[in-house]
Amino acid sequence: MTRDHYNILDITPSLKINWTVLVQVLEVGHVLETNNKSEYRRLLFTDSQGTRVTTLIFEFHLTHFKNTFEPYRRYSVSNANLIKAQTRFLVSSYPHSWSLNKITLVEPHPEIDPPVLPCHFAFTPFNQLYRFADEENYQSIRAVVVRCLPSEQGEDPSNRFSRRDIVIVNEEKKLMILTLWGSLDQKEGRELEQKIDDVPMIFAMRVKVTTFYGLSLSTKGASAILINPPVTAELQLKAWYNENRSEIQELLNKESYKDVDLLLPYPQEPDILPIATAIERLKNGKPTWMRGNLRLQHEDNTFTHTVCANCLKSIGVDVTWIITCNFYKKESEVEIRSRAIVEINDGTASIRTSIASPDLEKFIPFSPQEVKDAEEEGTNIYNIISSSIDKSSVVAFVRSYTTSHQRKSTTRYVIVKAHKTKDNNLIEGSGAQETNLKPRPTEQEAMKAECYEQSRKDTQLQVQPLKEIVGSTDGAVTQIKETDQHKPEEKEIVTVTPDIILKPHEIKQEALKRASNQQTQKRSQSEFHPLKEVHGSTVGAPRPTKRTK
Repeated sequence: MTRDHYNILDITPSLKINWTVLVQVLEVGHVLETNNKSEYRRLLFTDSQGTRVTTLIFEFHLTHFKNTFEPYRRYSVSNANLIKAQTRFLVSSYPHSWSLNKITLVEPHPEIDPPVLPCHFAFTPFNQLYRFADEENYQSIRAVVVRCLPSEQGEDPSNRFSRRDIVIVNEEKKLMILTLWGSLDQKEGRELEQKIDDVPMIFAMRVKVTTFYGLSLSTKGASAILINPPVTAELQLKAWYNENRSEIQELLNKESYKDVDLLLPYPQEPDILPIATAIERLKNGKPTWMRGNLRLQHEDNTFTHTVCANCLKSIGVDVTWIITCNFYKKESEVEIRSRAIVEINDGTASIRTSIASPDLEKFIPFSPQEVKDAEEEGTNIYNIISSSIDKSSVVAFVRSYTTSHQRKSTTRYVIVKAHKTKDNNLIEGSGAQETNLKPRPTEQEAMKAECYEQSRKDTQLQVQPLKEIVGSTDGAVTQIKETDQHKPEEKEIVTVTPDIILKPHEIKQEALKRASNQQTQKRSQSEFHPLKEVHGSTVGAPRPTKRTK
């Protein structure tokens, strides 16, 4: 007797006859566990009309269908059980899910190659992924895999796991890391590793956007990786990749997938929120762009810490050590990183957050090693760092996280990406909305502009006779000479051209030397000496001492 084939939308509880639907397999999920520790497998089918249906196989029937389904192949499925689907689990307009058991008939459809997938796919552009960072709102992307890193074994307090990083790229020519976890690493990750020379295309379905590496992707339990799916020509990426192979290879060699400047570029103006509004988003765990003026806080005893180069977690060991990473259980180096607590204020509100390398180095003229060396020598560089940071303007991408101590939870904030901007009068105006901040083009231009501005200001200072100010970028060392000691308001500014112009690293050394000398002089003053107030020096232009009666 000939069977009638139906479409997925025809299959409803009111259909009281035996039925068969010819379906094509979109996804074959891995075995997962429910909250009650019972096992199940999730599959996704589509029919010739492009309608999708979620299909579940529960633990008592997993063995029966263990090797039945292959991705993209077609099967005739008859008389599956219908389950009313919750709204959040719907994958199409069809309101039900299917359940397969041992009496469900599944027959392979006879054909050599599967046809093109008939359903529609929706993908998120890479440049929009930051909008969903650290949220449970998972995204789907289309890309080619250009590098497949080795699988790594690790463990946390609850279980052992495996993971693998793959590097992907799409037509935006933006490289990103996608981390495959557990079974997706062991099966799909291994398959990608074997096919990497052919640059496979993938559809990564329902992956989480994270702020690790600045911005990256990570699989979750419900994620699926479709490798080289049979799709129409407009969805293929092979021809595009071949045309741009050399440029992508250059980006790969530079490891641009770790370059946060590329992953989180300066945002569009509508994406920058007033801090008062941003704080409400952060309370819900949603990272947010904000802008404001910086001010260094007094919370840190040190401006440096050491981290594992592999997992980037803080660890209290010497930088020369080679350690075994506690997270990934493999050999790792130790890195020094700068870190500070700052306040961002835009006039609507303020937020206290941490900022670390490499963004912190945009606001201070020292490398992490230079900061650590100065601290070990006993040099108090707080004033130097404070004068470099305070009132600097920033556009920052900030995320929140929660820590627990003695059953008390605390929400903290950290800057994922900071763009230093030129306008440092944000609070003096009427608020963030009325400014026109632009990111500073390069670090070299930034340092040059700062040195020039400091030199210009310091030539106007009222100081003690013949106090030399070092750090002018226009080729001149400025001296201020007092013409009448009894009339300090009458000053004559004398400029002389030096034979040698200080270079940026020499300016740093001079600033540290002056800070150290000021400390030594302060400790050596006797009770008979006049009291002096020592003003914090800035890089390239140490401020002179000011006598008070």
